[in-house]
Amino acid sequence: MAQELSELGKKTLDEFSNIKNLPTIPKVVLEVNEMLRTHSGDIARLTEIVGKDQGLTTKILAVANSPLYGLPRNVSSLEFGIMLLGIGEISNIVTALSLASVVKGDNVENFDYMEFWTHSMLVGTASKDIAKRLGFHEIAGDAFVAGMLHDIGIQLTARYFPEQFERIIEIVKNKSVSYYKAEMAILGVTHEDIGHFLITKWNLPNNLAEVLKYHHKPSDLDKENVTLNIVHLADLMTKLFDIGNFVWDAGIELDESVISSLNFSDKQEMDEFVEEYFEIFQDTADGMKL
Repeated sequence: MAQELSELGKKTLDEFSNIKNLPTIPKVVLEVNEMLRTHSGDIARLTEIVGKDQGLTTKILAVANSPLYGLPRNVSSLEFGIMLLGIGEISNIVTALSLASVVKGDNVENFDYMEFWTHSMLVGTASKDIAKRLGFHEIAGDAFVAGMLHDIGIQLTARYFPEQFERIIEIVKNKSVSYYKAEMAILGVTHEDIGHFLITKWNLPNNLAEVLKYHHKPSDLDKENVTLNIVHLADLMTKLFDIGNFVWDAGIELDESVISSLNFSDKQEMDEFVEEYFEIFQDTADGMKL
């Protein structure tokens, strides 16, 4: 079970909740969801809505052309991507990319956005592929969104607590402690707590909120969440392969509850499954140049 928040942790979340310019759900996500509700088959209309944001369009094409996303052919245009992927898939991609972008602040010292983007993309696309390969087809879209957003709390910390962010990095560097311990010492909470707080504030599904809060140690959640376990495994794989790993994950270790949850007979079977992803992770990371 997760520990109860300390007074320092409560103070940090209180400060966070009182920030006046906290991001809201992007307009494009609301427009896409409304369009799906009223004109679910209108590809031209969806292309028009999404195409207004060139940065988003570029990232959608990067995701669609990722080897881990598994499309049989190259996607050269947004409209073709929507036709090939389907409107539901595009909705998941738009949601994940837009929510990730809206919390991005100005350039923050010691925060490498390109490294963060590559890590998020790898975990998101790998989570989707893992879900499908293990037979959890119905949650593949959710796994992609959750994987893309799992570390959003790090972005939020860098943007809204820049002084504490720098102190966390300094403590890690000077005292050789984990980022988790440094976060707890400075903020009383971790990026998991901060990400969970915002996702809850946005009234997004509880399943997603649980992934953000427990992705480093799924067994702290007192119920089964397969999406959480898949994201944990995909996150761990970036560290194991040293491909697209993000520095704040330096202390992450396998939560062995994931083995049985994902229907592996033992750790050896899981390890063999993981090893098959090495080259495709490398190919995906190599293509993440935006």
